Amino acid sequence: MVQAQAPAPNGRLSGIDLSVTQTDIVVFALLLVFGLAATLFYQHSVDFLGEDVFYADCARSLLAHGFYGIAGRPETNQPPGLPAILAALFAIFGYSHVICLRAMAVFETFGFLAAYELLRRRLPRLVAAAICIVLISSPLYFRMATEGVWPCFPVFFTMMAAMLAFEEYENASMLTWRLGWGLVLTLMVVASLMIASGAIALLGAMIAVTAVAALKDRTLAWVRLKRLLPVLLVGILAQGWWMHRKPAPLEWPLLGFPAPYLQQLKVKSGNYPELGMATPAEIPIRIAKNLTEESGLLVQTLLRHGVNSSKAWILIVPVLAIITGWTYSVLETGGGLPEWFFAGYQFIYLLWPWKPEERFFFPVFPLACFYAWQGIKLVPSLARTKPRAVGAVCFFLGMLFGASGWHWIYTHRGAEAHGPRALPDELVALVWWILALCAAWMIYTGRPPSFLVPSSRTGAWFRRPLTWWRDTPSQLAQNAGWIVLVALVAIGVVGEIREARNNMKLLDLSAIQNSSRNLMAPEVEGALWIHSHTPAASVVMARHLPIVSHYAQRPIVWFAPVSNPDTLMQGIVKHHVDYVMVIRHTFPYYLPDDDYCFDRLLADHGSSYRMVFRDSNLRIFQVVKN
Repeated sequence: MVQAQAPAPNGRLSGIDLSVTQTDIVVFALLLVFGLAATLFYQHSVDFLGEDVFYADCARSLLAHGFYGIAGRPETNQPPGLPAILAALFAIFGYSHVICLRAMAVFETFGFLAAYELLRRRLPRLVAAAICIVLISSPLYFRMATEGVWPCFPVFFTMMAAMLAFEEYENASMLTWRLGWGLVLTLMVVASLMIASGAIALLGAMIAVTAVAALKDRTLAWVRLKRLLPVLLVGILAQGWWMHRKPAPLEWPLLGFPAPYLQQLKVKSGNYPELGMATPAEIPIRIAKNLTEESGLLVQTLLRHGVNSSKAWILIVPVLAIITGWTYSVLETGGGLPEWFFAGYQFIYLLWPWKPEERFFFPVFPLACFYAWQGIKLVPSLARTKPRAVGAVCFFLGMLFGASGWHWIYTHRGAEAHGPRALPDELVALVWWILALCAAWMIYTGRPPSFLVPSSRTGAWFRRPLTWWRDTPSQLAQNAGWIVLVALVAIGVVGEIREARNNMKLLDLSAIQNSSRNLMAPEVEGALWIHSHTPAASVVMARHLPIVSHYAQRPIVWFAPVSNPDTLMQGIVKHHVDYVMVIRHTFPYYLPDDDYCFDRLLADHGSSYRMVFRDSNLRIFQVVKN
């Protein structure tokens, strides 16, 4: 044990536990190594490749004009926290794409360092280390941190830091340290709110923690409320300042975006606003869909492999484990700030009507893994104390997933289904039915499996060293688990090396335009053509505004996903559009896509447009004004 400083008489130095073990040193070193790799092997392009250029251009606008927005368009949806951070970096180091990407890698590293510190207070150090190292070694995290500029990594750090500061603020015994940690907590909460609106879950969590304390001890709740009240008031004022900004004028009569969050919840799909308003019956379907998408993303992040969403068990089991672990934590402790924050954050994004993305969920994956571990660890204990209840649940799940697995095998029968690739599916389906049989035995006998009972012959065998090996079967099982974790990290490292090599290939704009890794290549090509072939005052209409505005350097109007040709024509006339960029996207973010909307417009008003450029999936039309 390495002791940084002698503890205070109360056992802690102003609420801070400075004890550091060799495990901590190794974990910190590994996290720093992965963070350093992300800092060095960023995407070597001369400029931005996607919509994340919005944050850099907003930062330059803040720095140069004190205006938050792009191309003279005020921004009222995305909080200004990340652009403010980038503006500070640009003021020190100058404008650079590299600075932005390295900032993301630094925030990712600090976020995992804070997450480890938070988890090691609740878990064995090795388990907390395994969660953080498996996650940071995932190619998905590496790709996000080295290829784009997103609020998810700065807010990941500030939210984890806020939860750590909350614990130190609660435990600090000296007034000086309490004031210091209170200031840190307030700054981290405000920073989180200004970086991502989802951080409002922090305010809700602090209110929930106080309310739960009031159910047990009103005196304790009153003391906690007096301590948290300044933090809550400052956070509410900051959020209120942002929410009550004058909204930008609407360009199109369209549901959803760019309306505020609560109004966007009313639509069926934010990506396809013309589908109309959602009905109450569709909200549970949306939540279930977002939940399975998040579960699939978590599994893919951990296992380094894509997930077949038709295999229900691989999506449902993690959700059940997380719910079980979270419920156990709340029932045991009443729920701390992490528990209520996690619930609030999930509530916000599970209701979100847009297509789920990695950046929405990456900040809470360490907590999700923590609750999943809690849920998995709880199952043997519950099986010993409540065998019939556990047996009933396992029987239902075993029959459901077993039948689902055999149905999937049957529906995908064929040459591939009967080959070696199908063997894992058949084995998994068989395992689920074996589990159902064991669960039925638990229901019938009211006893847990014998290997869970230390006094039984099987339980004793699991805890007795083998004659041909010094370890017990239980220890061998644990060692096998650690081997699997090491293998996952190794696979992740190989994947990160592959991503790093790809990042080194994009060096200039010609490579950007021709790269299969850049889904915005047509936007870049079209914007560069507009920049070199049109007058500076030309108004351009395009679907993806930030990237087009960045390269075209022209006034811009959003090409809304509107399929009604009359509405589209009225908008073009109203906003004095000179050029329209039409792209057939491989994976359109908005629906209907550009070409569908504009081709309907051409069918009714073809004489008003003249095509001036065409290349592959890109067309540029000049508006013929008369």
